[in-house]
Parts: sequence; C-alpha cells; structure tokens
Amino acid sequence: MGDYPKDCSWYLVYTKPHNEDKVCQQLSRLKLDILNPKISEKRYVRNRLKDVVSPLFPCYIFAKFEYARDYRMVKYGRGVRNIVGFGNEASSVPEEIVASISEKTAQGVIDMPPPRYEYGEGVVISEGPFEGLDAVFIRKMDGMERVTVLLKAMNVRLVIDSYSLHGVGI
Repeated sequence: MGDYPKDCSWYLVYTKPHNEDKVCQQLSRLKLDILNPKISEKRYVRNRLKDVVSPLFPCYIFAKFEYARDYRMVKYGRGVRNIVGFGNEASSVPEEIVASISEKTAQGVIDMPPPRYEYGEGVVISEGPFEGLDAVFIRKMDGMERVTVLLKAMNVRLVIDSYSLHGVGI
C-alpha cells in the first residue's frame, strides 16, 4: 500500500452490480490504493459444482484517498453508486480492518476450505432436494468432496456434497 499524506483514509465505495473490477481499474489509474477482496468457493453453476471466484463483498470495494481532494472523482466515477457514510458525510474505514482483510487474501483471493464436521455433529442440508432437512454428520468420503450424513426425519444415510451442509451446533 502506497505512501499517503496524513489526511488520506480508507473508504468503502458502493458500486453498481458486477462493476467492482471496472471501478478498481478506474481508481487505480488515479493512483489510489484499492482493495477488492475476492473469495474462491464451490458453487453450483448449471447443476454442476464448480470453483468460482467472486467478490467477498458484492458491490463494495475499499479505496484509500484524500477526502477533500479526491471525493468528487471517486463518487462520480463510472460504475460508482456512492461512498458509504452517514448523511452527506463519507465515513472512513479503520486502517486495521482493511489490513486484516488484506492479509487474509493471497493474491487478492480468500480460499474457502470445505467445512469440517465431527462424527455425530448436527447439520442442515442447504441445497438440493433435501434442502432444509436436519441430519447428523457421519463421515467424509476419501478423495472426494462428498460426505455421508444420516437424515434424522427418515433415518436414511445419504452421500452428498460437503458444500451442501451447514453446522447447527447441536
């Protein structure tokens, strides 16, 4: 991150949908520091589980600039909806928050590992034909991203994608 005068701060920029990268390119040309964290995760695309990289905060990016000098250039840039704030005043984001997010990203992408569950842990199926049903985690399948669960309602074992589960802390 660059060297800036003391009055430069980080701000949260609200973009139009799917314009995060375009706004980042535009603001980078103005020599501003930009943070556009992404997340790598598994998602179903056309009924197939795929690796997808998407914004960690859809429609939001972080930009560091001098408020008095750069506010109008940022706010009225193509693809920008607003700068987040209260009333008519933009609110700065603490440096520690931006630094924390930045250090968790490797080349701008946070890698989401598959969830880890213990035998007997309560889970809820979040996708597919069994969506919303309570289950009990049995085991992870070797060499795959699939798991075996026991459906509580029917006392039936299922093999499903591990990304289709959410822990319930039972």
